[in-house]
Amino acid sequence: MNSGYAVTIDIPKEHIPQKRAIKMVESGQLSLIWLIGTEERNQKYIPVKVPLTDGMIGKRILLIPSSLKHKFSEINSLEDFQKSGLVAGLGVNWYDVDVWKTNQLPVYLEDGEWRSLYSKLTANGAVNYFPRGMTEILGEAKQNPHLSIEQHLMLVYEKDFYFYLSKSAASYHPAIEKALKEARKTGLMAELIKKHWQHTFEQIKPEQRVTIKLSLPQASSHK
Repeated sequence: MNSGYAVTIDIPKEHIPQKRAIKMVESGQLSLIWLIGTEERNQKYIPVKVPLTDGMIGKRILLIPSSLKHKFSEINSLEDFQKSGLVAGLGVNWYDVDVWKTNQLPVYLEDGEWRSLYSKLTANGAVNYFPRGMTEILGEAKQNPHLSIEQHLMLVYEKDFYFYLSKSAASYHPAIEKALKEARKTGLMAELIKKHWQHTFEQIKPEQRVTIKLSLPQASSHK
């Protein structure tokens, strides 16, 4: 409305796995999706190249089995993490897969419904932790009380969400891009981030965590 447009947004009522949602954008069944921005996606889809969360999605907090708290508390560097042998659970073709492999961190790949990872996290099994963005962590922890939010670490890579449009919705690109740029310029986007995720910052306390910076892959193989 601030840009002079009246907008109606229809959101699917049921959860749609990311892999299926991307195919729905490709076929025009969905007009828009938000994904971590990559060059491959920028070439394949129609990106609105305005970062949406001030990098929050690239600040990864870990969901873990409670019995592993002590082991994570002993990690203070990327080298420590590499030596720990702890395995991340990730969805097939996620951008994180390339990031974790680039940083020589082992991964367990879940094909199909990635939410099944919640029930697979164990202290001694094939998958030990699930890295989630700051935008996601509290909601998912609440839905999975058998897991704990790891309190010591924050893994960080320099990426953010972009909106991607279907070809059938390409005509909306100029208006969306203009509105998002204006929202960043006026501070509206920062206000919205603070409004919607203030509780997350208060609970996660990113400034008090040991930050491990992760290198980005030179080229990604995800879709």
